[in-house]
Amino acid sequence: MASTVVDHKTMYGWAEIEPAGRVTAGSTTSFTLTYHVGRYGIDDGGTLKVCVRFASDWGYPQFEDPEGLNYATVEASGRGKIRYRFDLKGYIRPYQKCIVVDVDQWALAEGDVIRIVFGDQSQGSPGTVVQTFREYQFQYKVAVDCFGTGQFVELEKHPQLEIVPDRAAKLVLVAPTQVVVGEPLAIGVKLEDQWGNPAESTRGEVRIEAEEALKGLPERCVFTADDRGVYRVEGARVTAPGVYRIRAKMGDIEAESNPIECLDVLPDLRPFWGDLHGQSGETVGTNTVEDYFRFARDVALLDFTGHQGNDFQITAETWAEIGRCARTFYEAGRFVCFPGYEWSANTPAGGDRNVYYLNDGEDIFRTSHWQVADRADQDTDRYPVQSLFDELRHRDALVVPHIGGRPASLAFHDPDLEPVIEIYSAWGQFEWLLREAIERGYKVGFVAGSDDHKGRPGASYPGSSSFGVYGGLTCVLAHTLTREGIWEAIKARRCYATSGQRIALNVQADGHPMGSEFSVSGSPRIQVAAEGTADIEEICIVRGLETVYTFPEEMPRDQRRIRVKWSGALIRGRARIARWDGKLRVEGAHIRAVEAFAFDSAAEYIASWDANHVAWKSVTSGDEDGLVLELDREPGARLYFDSEQTTFSVPLDQIGEGVHCVEVGGEELRVEVEFLPLGLAAKRAEFEWSDGNALPGCQPYYVRLTQVDGARAWSSPFYIHCEG
Repeated sequence: MASTVVDHKTMYGWAEIEPAGRVTAGSTTSFTLTYHVGRYGIDDGGTLKVCVRFASDWGYPQFEDPEGLNYATVEASGRGKIRYRFDLKGYIRPYQKCIVVDVDQWALAEGDVIRIVFGDQSQGSPGTVVQTFREYQFQYKVAVDCFGTGQFVELEKHPQLEIVPDRAAKLVLVAPTQVVVGEPLAIGVKLEDQWGNPAESTRGEVRIEAEEALKGLPERCVFTADDRGVYRVEGARVTAPGVYRIRAKMGDIEAESNPIECLDVLPDLRPFWGDLHGQSGETVGTNTVEDYFRFARDVALLDFTGHQGNDFQITAETWAEIGRCARTFYEAGRFVCFPGYEWSANTPAGGDRNVYYLNDGEDIFRTSHWQVADRADQDTDRYPVQSLFDELRHRDALVVPHIGGRPASLAFHDPDLEPVIEIYSAWGQFEWLLREAIERGYKVGFVAGSDDHKGRPGASYPGSSSFGVYGGLTCVLAHTLTREGIWEAIKARRCYATSGQRIALNVQADGHPMGSEFSVSGSPRIQVAAEGTADIEEICIVRGLETVYTFPEEMPRDQRRIRVKWSGALIRGRARIARWDGKLRVEGAHIRAVEAFAFDSAAEYIASWDANHVAWKSVTSGDEDGLVLELDREPGARLYFDSEQTTFSVPLDQIGEGVHCVEVGGEELRVEVEFLPLGLAAKRAEFEWSDGNALPGCQPYYVRLTQVDGARAWSSPFYIHCEG
C-alpha cells in the first residue's frame, strides 16, 4: 500500500512577520507575527511559543498599558480561546525570552491563526523598542505543542529580520599605545551609532588633526559604503619622542585618540590590547564565530582575543570552527587568537571559568553535555572544577575565574593554571573578587574583558538588558605580539585591566614590572606614570586591602558643583543589577546646569531637569553612575535624593571637603554626595612613593587609577617580600 509523505509545514504550521526586511537598532516600531495553524491543529491545553535569544535586549512585551512602550496584543481566530504571557525563561537556551500562548476551552484547527502585534500602536503606544545591536539574521524562533503534552516542535523556517545600525552619533579613534620613532603604525577611525554599532550606512568626511611630528596621516578620511563605518589608516609614523593624541571631527562630532607614546629605542616589553572573552551565536551570543574574530580584528582593532562559548552548548562542529577561526585569523605581529571555551559550572562546583589553549587541536573538557545532543565523547566531561584542574595541569592551558551569570568560586584555585582573575566585564565591576583573592592569599594578576554576547568583542556596549557596563579591556606587557608572547605575559601577570578605555598605565616597583614577586630590605618604592583618555581624578596605591597612598595628596574641589554618585550591586549572583531610576530636588539652591557622570549607554540618561529638580534613569552593576550639578546656593541649602534604592536628604553646608556617604546595603550599594573633585586637571600623572610603614612578610601592592569620567584601570599586584 502506498504511503503519503506530508511535509513539516503542512503538519505543524508556519509563521511570517510583517513588515519583513531591515530594521534599525534601537528604533521604535511595530511588527505583526502571524502563526498559521497546521493540520495537527492545537489542542485544548496546547501551547505556542514565540522566542528570542537571551542576549537580545528587545523591549519586553507588556499587555497592560496600551499607551506605553512595548505594548503587545495577541489574538486568535477560530473557536479556541487563548491565554498569554511573557516569560524570561520560557523556552530552551539560548531562546529563553518568549511570549507563551496557551490554547484554552477549545482547540484551534488547521487554517486558524494566532496573531501577535509587537508594539501595537492602535491605541497610542509608540511601539516596540528594537534590540540595540547589529544582527545579520535576527530570528523569532517559533515552537508549538500541538497535543498539550509538553513536547515542543520547532518550525522548520522561522521569521527573520536584519537589525542594522543607526546613523553615526559618535566618532572613535584607536591608536597604538606605544611606538618607536619612525615605526609604521595604523590608526583606526570609527563611526558608531548611539548604541555602539559601527555606523555602516554613514557617508561623509572626517577631518584629521595631528601634531607636526605625526607624519603620513591624511587630512581627511572619506567614508564610503565599502568602509562600513571603519577606516584604517596605514603607514603613519612619529618622527620625535613624546606623547601624542590625534583629533578628528565630522560635523559636530569630535573625538580624540588614546595616548600614543613614542620612544627612541624599542623597549623590551610593549603594551598590547585585547579582549579575551566573548561568545557568538553558536552558543548564547550573536552572529557567527567568524564574524566574532573579524569584528575583534577589523572593527575593535584589538591586538589579541579569545572566544569563550558556554561549554555545555559547544558541539564538536562548533569546537572545530572555533579552532579553524583561531588558526585562520592568527597573524603574528598583527592579531593573536586563542582557542578556548567557558567552563560553565554551578558556583558551588567552581562557577564560570574561562579555559584558554596555547595551541590548536586540544580537546574540550566540558562541565557536561547538557545541550549537546551527541554524547559520544561524554567521558571527557570534567566536573567539579578540581577535575578540570587535574586534566589541564599538564597541558598548555590557562584558566581565568570569571563573574558572569554564574560567579566563579575562589574557594577553588590552582596557582599554576590561574595566574590572573577577571575583575571587570560587561556584567559589571567586581572589586570584591579582587579583594577576596587578596584575603585568601592568592598571587594573581588582574584582567578585564567583555564577555560580549552582542557580536562586538573589544567594543561591547551594554545596550538595555542584563549587561550593566561597557566591556573591559586587558593590556599586556609582552616581548612580542605572538601567541607565545601574550601567553608568557599573562602567565607572568604582566598585565592590567581597564573599564574599556586604552589608558596607558606604567607601574614599576623597585625596577620590577607589575605582577612581579621579589624581596626588598627597607621601604618598597612604587613608580607610576600614566596617560589617561580623560583627566585623571586620582591614583591610589593599595597594599592588601588598605589604600596607603593617594595622588594627589590634597584633592582640589569645585565649591559650585556637587557630584551625586551611586554605585554597587544588589547581590554577587546573576540578578545583581541595581536600578537607580529616580529624582532629586534642592531647597535653598538653584540648579544652573546638570550633566551625567559615568552613564554607560543610551539607556541611561537625564530624563528631565529644571532649577530645582532632576530626574534620571540609571543602573549599576558594581560600577558608579551619577550627576554633576552646578548650583547657586544659599546658607542652609538642602538636597533631597529619591531613587528605587534609597531616599535621604543632606544639608549641603555639612559636606565640606569630605564625602557624605549613605550606605544602602546589598553588595556595596551606596550614594556619595561631595563637592566635585577636580583631580589633576591633566591627563598625565607621574610620581614615586615609598612605603615607610611597610609590613613584614609578603604584601600585595597594586595601583587603581580613576578618571574624572569614571573610567578606571587596575594594575596587577606586585608581591613584595618585605624584610627587616
